[in-house]
Amino acid sequence: MNHIRTALAAAMLAFGAAAVASAQQTTPTTPRAEHQHQRGGHRGPGMHARKALFEGMTLSTAEKANLKAVRTKYASQMKALRQQEKPQFDAIRAARQRGDTAAAKQLRAQMRTQSTAQRAQTKKLFQQEQNDLRAALTPANQTKFDANVAKMKQRVAERAQKFGARRGAKAGANRP
Repeated sequence: MNHIRTALAAAMLAFGAAAVASAQQTTPTTPRAEHQHQRGGHRGPGMHARKALFEGMTLSTAEKANLKAVRTKYASQMKALRQQEKPQFDAIRAARQRGDTAAAKQLRAQMRTQSTAQRAQTKKLFQQEQNDLRAALTPANQTKFDANVAKMKQRVAERAQKFGARRGAKAGANRP
């Protein structure tokens, strides 16, 4: 009987030690930026939109290669446009981090008025890229691509209408 108690106590001690050891092991946590780097770079909100363009398609290897070439063609131009706006975004971020929301609001308003030409340039570049992406597909996938573009435009219009209605209600509520 004594041997059974001793064996049982030893087993419980072993399981307890294993539980403590596993609890003490830390799993390495990676910051978000490092995690994005491991996945192949920064992926912003535009990444989801690009994915939505190809929803429901099965791409051949030739199509994938053509699409990659198109993205590579426009990558440097897109990066240059982002770099032009970076100082303005950094100034807005610095104001928010200081807690100066009034300055951040003013900087955003300035950015909206100053960057009308740049927005037009960006929109034109996105449209060119979209046209080239469509041209890189087979006719069957082009029809799916067109349907996905129509869905995206509809979602954007719905969100703009919803946002505009909400914004209008707020503006009306602020009036005396």
